[in-house]
Amino acid sequence: MNKRKIAAWFLAATAAFWSIAPVCTDVVQVQAHSDEVEIPKLEEGTYVKGEALVSMTTTQAAALTREGTASFDKNIQVEECWEFGATQDAQSEQIKDYVALVSSDTYSTEELMEIAANKYYVDAVAPNSYAHLCDVGKDTLSDYQWYLDGAGSFYTDSKGVRFSDLTAEPSMQPVVALIDTGVDYTNEDLKDSMWVNPYQSKGLEGTYGYDFANGDDDPMDMDGHGTHCAGVIAAQQENAAGITGISNAKIMALKVVKDNSDVFDVAGAVRAFEYIVRAQEMGVQVAAVNCSWGGSRDTGAILNTLIDKMGANGALTVFAAGNDAIDWDTIPMSMRTVPYDMDSKYVVVVGASDENDDRVYFSDYGNTQVDLFAPGSNIVSTVQKGKFLPQLWTQEKRQQMTAYYNTVNGIEDFYTSSDVPGLRTDYTVQLSYEPKVGFFDQTDGCLKYTVKYNRRLAFPMDVDGTELFESGTEQAGFIYLDVTDWNLDTDKTYYISCMMAENDGDGVPAWESVEKVSTAKDNRFVQAGGKTYLALIGITTQKTRPTTYYFDNFAVSVADPDTGQFEKCDIMSGSSMAAPMVTGAVAVLRSVNPSLRAEEIRSLLMQCTRSVETLENACVTGGILDLSGIAVQATGLRLNKLSANVRYGSKLQLIATVLPKNAVNADVKWTSSNPAYASVSADGVVKVKKAGVGKTVKIKASTIDGTKLQEICKVKILKAKK
Repeated sequence: MNKRKIAAWFLAATAAFWSIAPVCTDVVQVQAHSDEVEIPKLEEGTYVKGEALVSMTTTQAAALTREGTASFDKNIQVEECWEFGATQDAQSEQIKDYVALVSSDTYSTEELMEIAANKYYVDAVAPNSYAHLCDVGKDTLSDYQWYLDGAGSFYTDSKGVRFSDLTAEPSMQPVVALIDTGVDYTNEDLKDSMWVNPYQSKGLEGTYGYDFANGDDDPMDMDGHGTHCAGVIAAQQENAAGITGISNAKIMALKVVKDNSDVFDVAGAVRAFEYIVRAQEMGVQVAAVNCSWGGSRDTGAILNTLIDKMGANGALTVFAAGNDAIDWDTIPMSMRTVPYDMDSKYVVVVGASDENDDRVYFSDYGNTQVDLFAPGSNIVSTVQKGKFLPQLWTQEKRQQMTAYYNTVNGIEDFYTSSDVPGLRTDYTVQLSYEPKVGFFDQTDGCLKYTVKYNRRLAFPMDVDGTELFESGTEQAGFIYLDVTDWNLDTDKTYYISCMMAENDGDGVPAWESVEKVSTAKDNRFVQAGGKTYLALIGITTQKTRPTTYYFDNFAVSVADPDTGQFEKCDIMSGSSMAAPMVTGAVAVLRSVNPSLRAEEIRSLLMQCTRSVETLENACVTGGILDLSGIAVQATGLRLNKLSANVRYGSKLQLIATVLPKNAVNADVKWTSSNPAYASVSADGVVKVKKAGVGKTVKIKASTIDGTKLQEICKVKILKAKK
């Protein structure tokens, strides 16, 4: 027991001794730990001011475990405290791990951490930092999932994750906890993949998980990020709808991000981790925790404890590497953020690769800091609402649902404000044709769009929630269509979509879909010079230097389209999309290896990669996730005989069958309980000896793959025939 655990045990003993009288906690100031608790450095704007997280090993009697005003300081509030069960190597059952969220209107965040750190039972302190999402049979859209097998409607040089080579037969359905924006559990492709909570009557809240962002039991996704991740992991396979998920896992939805935001505080993650630990202790088989977010400054001390708790209960925690193109091997430890400041054997960090198996230009990397890469560019998956994406439709459906569709092989159709008589603007927009870049469902190029802001003394207005053409001045640098001859009813609703990519980095562009709507109230039509123009897409910028974007696959719907025919799928890019690929692989590994510990599953995962020369120094494994490398461990062992009579002078052939048939190692070891009476060869041939006549010997077959399965045949030795 280390010194800090001794201190906690001493507190427990003290509390028990004084149980017959009122207890005043925190009176005995024992500084039991030899090293002072580290106070993390703060960076302005990265944390919630006046709040801190405190990790403790103590009893429930300690002041910081009880919500309300702290007994030792009226200027400190214990907002919440989460219990994570009995700590390892504690000699008293009263000693447990806790994490508390404390706040103060009087003390600064740094002062708050210093005060908490002085409590002898405190293991670590951290600011309540901000984390952010890392987003930049045949199912109907599986042809667009290039990342499964490197084939389909999108051009690619990658082999994908080789989904079709996955031959493992799952023996169980593990649970994946998704800490994100929630999940649309009504999505046709996900509704049967949701975990259903069997422990509500025992105090585990929610049907499909919990919403910690709003404090209720409905983790419905209003953003799409979490639903997109969930689809990659476990969308229903061969249900003739949407896409194909990598695993058969059940999704536990834990919402920590408020609607219309991509930022949350780490306390939200702590709440979610506490929920997972409680679920595990009740019997939920959580195989993996998907964290497509990062960036908080935790020094690893707080979250490490909780991740280790979940890991000891069987779950790996998978983090997205991040989208800042940072080599984390070059960043000092003191400057690292989640997940790079963690030191846990249960963490996996995933970078994003593209359609050429290269690192996507935006993905973070590190030869010792990122474990492996997985596809994270142009990923088609589920979202929470129907999207107007004609590029994913059949030609017949596209013709019925669109009034205009252009895969761009020139600039003839497109106009800027300089072509619209009388329209004032603060932007300069230039359009040209880029033949070498294009979205991946066709061979045409795309529209190259360059924009800059002309005025230095005023900032551009946000287009959302404002008139697009206030006082005859456009509020963004728009691309227009001349729709004069279309005879459109401008009071009706029209959907507009296109694919957009920033001109950043080398290699494959990371496209994202853009959807706009023109209604009678928010009208995108401009009447000028006797003509009618439709504003397709506009960019607001504060930059006075030119910024370049690519646009492709422009589409305009028919008037008042049937939105029920829009599919709940979208295209996204980011390491947020790569992490769920690996999370799905972890779920598959768990489903075919139910008896292995989490660290053993992680070891198998690191072998499920395909070496890529360009990634050799970008991650630990030097490769990309490859599902064909999924290792199936033995789950059963059978012998052709469990008992036999063998006469002296005869032999017995025993045959051992390891199950399932595709187990990665089907070899067994044979042993005899008494070699002096009967021996057994390496291939199961039993030879009895004269000394054993009248005796019974146990011949044992044992798996050698670490699963420790065994089966015994009892051999009775008889006299030889005369």
